[in-house]
Amino acid sequence: MNKLRKRKAGIRTFFKGKHGRNFLLALDVLLAVAFFAKPDLYYNPEAPKFFDRFYADSLIICGGLWVALVFLTVKKIHFSAEVNKILTYIAGIATPFMAFLWLEFYNDAQFWVPIFSIPFLYLILDIIVYYVIYVLFLLLFNSIRGASICMIIVTAVFGIFNYELTLFRSMSFIASDIYSFVTAVSVANTYQLQVDVDTAEFFMMALVLVALLLKLDKEKLFKWKGRIIYTLVSCMIFTGFTQVYVYSDYLENIGVDFRVYRPQYKYRYYGTLLTTMRTFGYLHVTQPEDYSVSAVKKITKQYTDSNSTESTESTETKKPNIIAIMNESFADLKEVGDLQVSQDYMPFFRKLKENTIKGYTYSSVFGGNTANSEFEFMTGNTLAFLPDNSVPYQLFLRSKTAGLTHTLKNQGYSPCYALHPFYKTGYSRYKVYPLMGFDKFYTSDNFSVFTDTVNYHITDSEDYKKLISLYENRTDKDKPFYLFNVTMQNHGSYDGSTLETGDDVQIEGDLQSYSKAEQYLNMIKMSDNALKELVHYFEKVDEPTVIVFFGDHQPDLEEDFYNKLLHTDIQKLEGEELEKLYKVPFLIWANYDIKEENVERTSNNYLSTYLAEVAGIKKTGYLEYLTKLREEIPAINAIGYWDKNGKFYEVDDKKSPYYELIHQYNLLEYNNLFGKDDQQKEFFYIKN
Repeated sequence: MNKLRKRKAGIRTFFKGKHGRNFLLALDVLLAVAFFAKPDLYYNPEAPKFFDRFYADSLIICGGLWVALVFLTVKKIHFSAEVNKILTYIAGIATPFMAFLWLEFYNDAQFWVPIFSIPFLYLILDIIVYYVIYVLFLLLFNSIRGASICMIIVTAVFGIFNYELTLFRSMSFIASDIYSFVTAVSVANTYQLQVDVDTAEFFMMALVLVALLLKLDKEKLFKWKGRIIYTLVSCMIFTGFTQVYVYSDYLENIGVDFRVYRPQYKYRYYGTLLTTMRTFGYLHVTQPEDYSVSAVKKITKQYTDSNSTESTESTETKKPNIIAIMNESFADLKEVGDLQVSQDYMPFFRKLKENTIKGYTYSSVFGGNTANSEFEFMTGNTLAFLPDNSVPYQLFLRSKTAGLTHTLKNQGYSPCYALHPFYKTGYSRYKVYPLMGFDKFYTSDNFSVFTDTVNYHITDSEDYKKLISLYENRTDKDKPFYLFNVTMQNHGSYDGSTLETGDDVQIEGDLQSYSKAEQYLNMIKMSDNALKELVHYFEKVDEPTVIVFFGDHQPDLEEDFYNKLLHTDIQKLEGEELEKLYKVPFLIWANYDIKEENVERTSNNYLSTYLAEVAGIKKTGYLEYLTKLREEIPAINAIGYWDKNGKFYEVDDKKSPYYELIHQYNLLEYNNLFGKDDQQKEFFYIKN
């Protein structure tokens, strides 16, 4: 009796059959239609001659890859077992190296350039990363074909992601971005995916390579005993790899440094994955040289002794309300370069002088990582001593964190409010704010669905209305009011449209074609008007009130715009010249008499010391220390610092006459953040 053979069902069986091939062919046709539906990939209408309007390289490369894809879709190819095995092993040896060349080509370097431009040692170290990743894929799939396909797909996804990320924020992927994933997803809807010729070619190449690999028959690499041995070997390889590339100082010792200000320059010099691996090493905070609890106590002793004395301030005098506003991307581009505009975009800010301290503060971030600016302001710490571009909110804050909020809370400010008109998950604020002392956190969930927005974000005007509402409706009006506000209106990306912002501010001169910058300036005009409304409201309030207002960083506009604004290639900026991209305005205003002052330069870590002096609040030992330190070093950020005479130094310059002061600051900050049970609490906190 003959047994009926059952047909195998499944995805692979479907695609091997006629219907599967027809389905793939239909997808190929849709791919061609999508390409021709986006004419900027192959056509330039501004070229004077008709045939010059077409991008021949784009049409030839994408067209050739498309033909190859169609051929591989409809053509059945069978190899003998011996040939299949040979081709499989060739694919196994070649795939990681091809992935290296392919990714570097996509990162704006022709495939032959890395071999000659990357120093030989770095070249070898970069290629090793690809092969180690491939070893893990072999462990996962137990198949050279499966590992090779996975390698191609992962390379394609990472390459396109990194490319788009660089376009979005002018900075490539770094390890700490993993911890910002939730924040990135929350703002992803405000960005527009940009598909250019390079991306189209890269994507098509990925499809062709996968189609080629699928023509090979799958062969298991190891049986179960061999797989156990391979697992042990793979673990040893991966352990040794991470020890050398991440935890040891080997890469640093051979000169693989990394600056986050424009990391794509390093990506091209060292290679993409080697640079990426180098950034993982910056997630670990190294204990400062000569750090010890006794060394910290020696510095803090004079401040803790004074902090232990009773305050002479009258308990009958009500402390002023304090409102701290970090305004998203609020910057004065005229301070960066020679910008010509039709009218001033921050007239109120410039005219506000009475009972006002104002000037410019230097942020440690450019175009993003907003949370780092608020971290410096809230804690008095500086990013100068932390890993490049790390986000302390997500990496280091796991327990009660000393700072301004606890200082105010211990002096009667209650409840302590935080306001951010966006998602609570951004930079893990919903976890961090309670650790910093905040009692209540208001987000976009607390705004009406009819709230005014600009570029998908709640406006500063609506934000300040909510702030005023919280002030007016607080339950305990006998206690001073404190609120920290991170606005959202000016957040990128910018699409160049002024329909929502108006076009009162127009760029003139050589930069007038930059519509995104023009949109941004009109947003700043809106922020300036909102600030005016807020100040006018609290001018009429009987209770003493202090407002501290500062920008978190400069906007992420086109790199070419900044190049022309500064008349130089910003990729080549170093030291003090680079600081022009980190300069943002600040002011401290009170509705009562205070001494007016213009501050030429300061930094976010010192703003709370100015605030404490204006508001008359008692300082912690740390605030006293920072007040004294700013007399010698008036501004410090992740790039460097200025001394009292205006001379600039790199943070790690051991020849600087201020190096010992900087080192002491580093010891204190390390004890503050990572001291755990050895933290000098009497120095960083005030007793209730």
